[in-house]
Amino acid sequence: MPIQTRVATLLDLPSLVALNHAAYPDLLEEGVVFEEDQLRAHQGVFPEGQRVAVEDGVVVGAIATLILPRAIDPLRAHTWMGVTDGGTFARHDPEGDTLYLADVYVGPQSWGKGVGKALYAELFDLCRRLRLARIVAGGRLYGYSELAETMTPHEYVARVVRGELKDRVLDSQLRAGFAIRGILPNYLHDWRSRHFATLLEWECLESRRPTRHEGASAGEPRPSARRPA
Repeated sequence: MPIQTRVATLLDLPSLVALNHAAYPDLLEEGVVFEEDQLRAHQGVFPEGQRVAVEDGVVVGAIATLILPRAIDPLRAHTWMGVTDGGTFARHDPEGDTLYLADVYVGPQSWGKGVGKALYAELFDLCRRLRLARIVAGGRLYGYSELAETMTPHEYVARVVRGELKDRVLDSQLRAGFAIRGILPNYLHDWRSRHFATLLEWECLESRRPTRHEGASAGEPRPSARRPA
C-alpha cells in the first residue's frame, strides 16, 4: 500500500514516542526528544498541525508543527527550545502567519521508502489550507561533526548546496523545496551539527498574506539556496 497521511490522535502517542526515540538515538542521549506529555500538549493546542504517515496500518513517521505569534520574527536568530517553549508549543497562535516545523521524523526501518516525501507534501498542503505565508524550520547538519575541524558551518552548507558534499538531512530538505536563509548557532544541543542548524524557509506563494518579516536574516547575510527537486 502507498504511504498515507492523517491527523495524529491520542491513540498514536505511545507509537510516536517510540518512533521519535528510534529516529534520534543520538539526541535521546542529550534529552532533546519528545516525550508523551509534550506530544499530548501539541494535540491539545494544535491538533490539525500534528500529522502522521502510515504504512500498512503502522505509524512510520510524523511531523510536529505550531503557528508562531506575529510578535516572533522566525527569520531572526532563535533556538529550538525558545521558539517551541521547551517543546510544549505553549505560544501556538492561530492568528500568526508562520507555520513552524518543530520536528519531522521517520523510523529507521522506513528510511528510503518515500515517507519523508509524503510528510513534506502533507506539511506544504497544511500551510496552503491554513493560508499561511510560510513554513520555517531549523535543520540539522547531520554530517558536519566529521568536517567541523576543517570548515565553518557556512562553508559546509555551501558545499552541500553545490553538490560537493552529501548530508542526509539537508539534502532531503533541499529536495523538498526549502530555501536556506542563514545559519543558527546554538539552535539545539546536537553533537552531530556542533549545535548549529540551517534556517530554512518555504514560502507559500499561492496563499501568501502580507507579513512584516521581509528582509530578516540570521547570522551571515542570508543565501537563497534552493536545489531543484
